[in-house]
Amino acid sequence: MGIATRLGNLWGARTAEPVRTEPRMLDADETRSAFSSTDADAWPEIWTGRSVSGIGIGQISALNSSAVMAATTMLAEDVAKLPWAPMRTNDDGSKSEAKDHFLYDLLQEPNEWQNGLEMREMMQVGLILRGNAYALIKRNGRGRPVALYPWNADRMQPWIGADGAIFYRPTGFDQHEIAILDQFPQLIPAEDVLHIRGFSLNGLMGASRISLAREAIALGLAQEQQAARWMGNGAKPSGMLTTDQKLTPDAAKRLEADFKQNVSGLQNSGKIIVGEQGLKFLPFSMTAADIEFISSRQFQLQEVARIFRIPPHMIGELSRSTNNNIAQQAQEYVNYTLTGYTNRWRAKLSSTFGLRAENISVEFDYRDLTQADMTTRMNYWRTAVMSMIAKPDEARVDFGWKPEGGEAGKLHFPQNMAAAGSQSTGTGADGSGRPEGS
Repeated sequence: MGIATRLGNLWGARTAEPVRTEPRMLDADETRSAFSSTDADAWPEIWTGRSVSGIGIGQISALNSSAVMAATTMLAEDVAKLPWAPMRTNDDGSKSEAKDHFLYDLLQEPNEWQNGLEMREMMQVGLILRGNAYALIKRNGRGRPVALYPWNADRMQPWIGADGAIFYRPTGFDQHEIAILDQFPQLIPAEDVLHIRGFSLNGLMGASRISLAREAIALGLAQEQQAARWMGNGAKPSGMLTTDQKLTPDAAKRLEADFKQNVSGLQNSGKIIVGEQGLKFLPFSMTAADIEFISSRQFQLQEVARIFRIPPHMIGELSRSTNNNIAQQAQEYVNYTLTGYTNRWRAKLSSTFGLRAENISVEFDYRDLTQADMTTRMNYWRTAVMSMIAKPDEARVDFGWKPEGGEAGKLHFPQNMAAAGSQSTGTGADGSGRPEGS
């Protein structure tokens, strides 16, 4: 059954409810999951359920954790700020920007109110937290994509048609999103949705990272709330004054009122209680429980770093970082973490827009993240030019300088690497005048 026929059966007015006997919504609240017959009971637990600590974990609540927010914003911004463009592979193996392709402008200005960085950042947040990033593809009358509208992963429901075809049903949050949805049918076919998946258990939807790791994230939030309540309601003073003398009831009440006034609230942290009548100062020391609590909070930072596969020092956990290993960890972050996301973007853009058939791929430029200091860059280009790998003008462009042209636009062969009598000296090669047969 063709797409046109299927759409005619499944789509109606926007106010009409789809027939549940035709498409089946992939909803985690259903008794049996439409994802897989083998894990029908296990899959809903990935998306639903509260943590043991009693804290529900969703996109907003997870971002209330400072460690999760640091990891998410860093991953989202790093992927979003990388320059990207469709590149065409030439016959000689080199690549050049495909400026004549419709994606060249669409990736930079995807819709009327966002630029390419903002769209990627929004979609990347969904990919990080929920394992799914969505964008609705608006096409003109000739079927050519003219706009991309990113959509929150929590407001997108996949459906499966009677013949197994995949559809998506987005839900509008406000008038702005409802106006966007008025341009689309109620159930949008898969070819009109850019869906980037994280690792998946069924091939249809990415697994939600914050749902799978909700206990670790909730524990960090619980510890943070416990510390905040402790500071707000009973911050310990640095010490108190004691006496062996018997106090009168009036004196005891007065001292009790003074104690309450000086002990409660963040403003009294570290404050000394002033007594009288031979009172002696008794400092308060940190208990073993306090020390263990601080250590456990530090461990939760390491847990979040493991969940999001980022070096701990990037979210402020520096206990095991040194000047020697931070540079190596930063390089591993690009190689092992960021490329996992950018490769998903590149592969999905290729399959969604049929780029491979046109010998085009969307490439990300990592130089902004891997750029070294000026001395290192100078030595790099010096070696590249002297090794006949790069041209002087290429080095000038990389440093933001105007290319000189002429000899600066050519490869230069070092004289000490040239054969005797080559173009470096301008003389004939050794033995060039030797008679034949001698």
